[in-house]
Amino acid sequence: MEVLGSAYNQKLDKYFFTLLNAIPNRVAFFCCFNFCTFVKTKAMPLNELKQNGTIYDETFDLIFPAAYRLHSNRHFTSVYIAQRAVQFLNEHGAKQVLDIGSATGKFCLVAAVSKPEMHFTGVEYREDQVVIANACVQQFKLQNVSFECANILTNSFAAFDGFYMFNPFLENKDASANMDGEKLNSDEMSNQFIMHVKEELDQRPIGTPLVTYWTPIEQIPTAYELQQAVFGDTLKFWLKVK
Repeated sequence: MEVLGSAYNQKLDKYFFTLLNAIPNRVAFFCCFNFCTFVKTKAMPLNELKQNGTIYDETFDLIFPAAYRLHSNRHFTSVYIAQRAVQFLNEHGAKQVLDIGSATGKFCLVAAVSKPEMHFTGVEYREDQVVIANACVQQFKLQNVSFECANILTNSFAAFDGFYMFNPFLENKDASANMDGEKLNSDEMSNQFIMHVKEELDQRPIGTPLVTYWTPIEQIPTAYELQQAVFGDTLKFWLKVK
């Protein structure tokens, strides 16, 4: 599949997202045209990651539409961070990992390729981002990753034995971080999300691993003990100890 010229790429992206914003049913539009996510890439980034064990983030992010790639630095887990996180989860016995607030799925996709013996589930509030993530799963025929669109308040964590969080409620707390310019939820609802996650994590058995990235310590249950912090204390590895 040949790489198209940059001028054409920009024109295609502009046309694609003009149509997207004009159509009320954004999910149906993505389902019909998810191939636009991939048509401009010559080599499939997930295949490159599988073969080489690493990949530049700029290359990997080509699997996502350009409008979403703009948010990569602030909202998407880097390939290296994802690999460090999944290594810790794997070393502490996790087989079923939940990514809380998975966006377009970058952490789960990288993790699924890096550790095919584990299964990764991403839960995300925005339906259009879940459609993009699932389109990637189908495109690359991954068997050990899935995504669901859900309000986290409806999710039980009982089926999972490892967890990852990249500051999932930032957009509710910091207006400058909103990907689409709108505040998703009220402060009250955001606090309910945080409390629900803490309560569910509290119910996991002793020894449960948790990895957080740029996540406020107030969102971590006291039953989890910090094992290590790296990258200026932004990436933290926790174990449930009580």
